[in-house]
Amino acid sequence: MSLPFRLILLFFIFFIGGTSAFAQNSTYRYLVLFKDKKNSPFSLSKPEAYLSLKSIERRKKMKIALQDQDLPVNPSYLDQLKSTGATIIFPLKWINGALIQQKPSDLAKTLKLENVKGLYWNFPADSSANNQIKSNGITGIKLSNAGPDYGSSLTQLSQLGIDVMHSKGFRGENILITLLDNGFLNADQVPYLKAIFTEKRVIGTLATSPNLKSVYVGGSHGTNVLSTIAGQSPGKLFGAAYLANFAMAQTEEDDSELIVEEANWLRGAEWADSLGTDVLNSSLGYSQFDNQKQNHTYSEMNGRTTLVSKAAAWAAQKGIICTISAGNEGTNAWKYISAPADADSILAVGAVDRSGLKASFSSLGPSFDKRIKPDVSSMGLGTVVGTPSGTIGTLNGTSFSAPLMAGFVAGMLQANPRNSSWQIIDAIKKSGNQSTKPDNLLGYGVPNFLKATTFLNPILGVEPQKNIAIHIYPNPVSIGEKINIDMAEDMQMKLEIFNAQGVMIKTLQVKQTHEEIFLPPLGSGRYYFRFLGADISQTIPVLYNL
Repeated sequence: MSLPFRLILLFFIFFIGGTSAFAQNSTYRYLVLFKDKKNSPFSLSKPEAYLSLKSIERRKKMKIALQDQDLPVNPSYLDQLKSTGATIIFPLKWINGALIQQKPSDLAKTLKLENVKGLYWNFPADSSANNQIKSNGITGIKLSNAGPDYGSSLTQLSQLGIDVMHSKGFRGENILITLLDNGFLNADQVPYLKAIFTEKRVIGTLATSPNLKSVYVGGSHGTNVLSTIAGQSPGKLFGAAYLANFAMAQTEEDDSELIVEEANWLRGAEWADSLGTDVLNSSLGYSQFDNQKQNHTYSEMNGRTTLVSKAAAWAAQKGIICTISAGNEGTNAWKYISAPADADSILAVGAVDRSGLKASFSSLGPSFDKRIKPDVSSMGLGTVVGTPSGTIGTLNGTSFSAPLMAGFVAGMLQANPRNSSWQIIDAIKKSGNQSTKPDNLLGYGVPNFLKATTFLNPILGVEPQKNIAIHIYPNPVSIGEKINIDMAEDMQMKLEIFNAQGVMIKTLQVKQTHEEIFLPPLGSGRYYFRFLGADISQTIPVLYNL
């Protein structure tokens, strides 16, 4: 598998009915849908039971109301599935269903359950054979310091103005970036990613494949992708948002190209939302499968047909900025973007070379409904990346232009905390080098940090930040855990700590470039650490978890 891009995803799961096409002793994965979420122990009035504080705060900031789609699947419905012999792989609240594993001979029992609506697809999601079977009457459901020594990576960063972004103190601090990929082989061991683990900036991991116990023993592609955002190797590679927080989900299955991977992607997106993700990056795309009868068509690249594109749009509706690889089909028969790059309200990212010229392999737009695609572009030809062996090299693909954009977005969010995700996306497009004449080769072109920020905050766009680089980790922090504070230089600083209501609860003195502090017991929630110096004032939000 050459993974600067995976080709297609179809929609989840299927219909059943015993047939000789199946080996009756084998098990398959099916996407089951439920009729409702009635009599659930979860409610919209108590979202803290199923969403993180960060996720809830993101919705409040952007005035996004909670809806039934946010409610988890009714646990009693899952128990009913188990009673038929089905194994629950994972529930999917956004479509009110569950991915299960079951023998075809037992599937009829599942479909007869009172609260089961049917299957998403009329075939097993993980079968490459022609296993479509009779539906038995069930129909499918459609639903401010000098920058680091960047080495060769300076080109891919400076093309977007990320070097300026870093110099202004925006390196992704406290922004959560979630990656959906094929695995992150050795990411917990390679030296250029050591900092995100030692500083406890890995918020969580998720493996969606039933037989994969850890994302760190999976595919190598995710490690390459992560390195372009999080890597730190002086003189060789620095990531676009190397001080951000990260979550990693394995959703792609390397051994084959199956439609079940679209369900995996949806699971990853739901998980990302529950964590409070700010930026979701996926260097995956779907148009063709091992079972050719499941292939997507260009007419389906309309942002509202494929399951994976629906999932991306839902994530965007919840305030997450999604950076999605446009695809590497520009010179192939398909040539167009693939799902979920066709989704609305996301940033589909094309690839350019170091000079800003289109990479020949970068997939073309428009979407089938004539929207500009890709949306923006960044360097995907000769991109400097890290490998699972710990070395630094170069690779090609929109797989790497998308995460560069994800790091860029993280800096934009950090620099413009009062703006919504939609305002951020709009400013990014307006800052593109061909924003006045967008096309279906590079979209609005290559954005620029200083220009994009000027649209939202004119003062920040023309004046340097009057603060120093202060880094707090871990963040979020567990109650009772020590907090590390790093400053760019030794200086006398007063630290004031406020609760979410603005009441000062503690003052401290900070002097050294690195200090460890232990605070008295605090309740879970958001606090604000304000650092005051002679002519410096900087405030950093810190999230305390139980």
